[in-house]
Amino acid sequence: MADPQWKRLIEHVMAVPERVYEHWSGADGWDNDTEFGKEYGENRVSWCVIFDWDMYHDVGLDQAVPKTDNVTAFSTWARRKGAWSAYPSIGAWANLDGGGHTEIVTGFDERYVHTKGGNSVKAGATDRGQGNGVWSHRELRHAQRVTGYFAPRFPDGICPPTADPADPRGGTAVTSYRVRPTATTHPAPAFPGREYFVLGAVSDHTLLLQTWLQRGNWGPPYKVGPSRTMTALDLTKVKALQRHYVAALGPADGAVGPLTWLYAYEVAYGLRAR
Repeated sequence: MADPQWKRLIEHVMAVPERVYEHWSGADGWDNDTEFGKEYGENRVSWCVIFDWDMYHDVGLDQAVPKTDNVTAFSTWARRKGAWSAYPSIGAWANLDGGGHTEIVTGFDERYVHTKGGNSVKAGATDRGQGNGVWSHRELRHAQRVTGYFAPRFPDGICPPTADPADPRGGTAVTSYRVRPTATTHPAPAFPGREYFVLGAVSDHTLLLQTWLQRGNWGPPYKVGPSRTMTALDLTKVKALQRHYVAALGPADGAVGPLTWLYAYEVAYGLRAR
């Protein structure tokens, strides 16, 4: 039986390396130039909401969330859809500082909510008003800066762990749940089969591979972004990866097998040196 969608999502979120993703540009500070903005199609802008959306997009859950770069906009959307809660749940988008910031909920207990987000700073650091990377944080659940949560409905109908005693998605409230950071050796998803990566193939597996190829910066850039359809451009990007690791992957023929799949994943998430 396949894992519930909320679990696939949060495992993906936890696999994103915590580090600085922007570039320092002297007097202008951090430049908001990130792989997450490029994936979204709107780069060099504040990207905390963009990071949230990218995480859902990466695992094919776009339909569960609105495509917006604004905290207030997704909060309004959530209220209109009956997906707003005063309680945290795994995978929810936290509205922090009255619309000033957002992160994805990765855990909670009776006192704290744990989150991970983009365009933020490492816990305890200061940035003179600018975020610079992807980092995890802990906040008091009843802190003034915690406005509430957008709790998406997952298409498979399974409610994630939730603290909401009346969660409209049907889950039974629990007092605590925590997703721990993955080890640096977090394994790639199982290779699904070569048939998903031939020209014209359409699947969520294709979307995952394209996302990894984009994050690894292999071959020519996408004009629009990763999709569920395997194209000639994707084959070119696969060949670029294979040429770089030719000793391990063999001829750069664009054919995706288990090792090419693994290398694309590991480079994308900083698990393999380039």
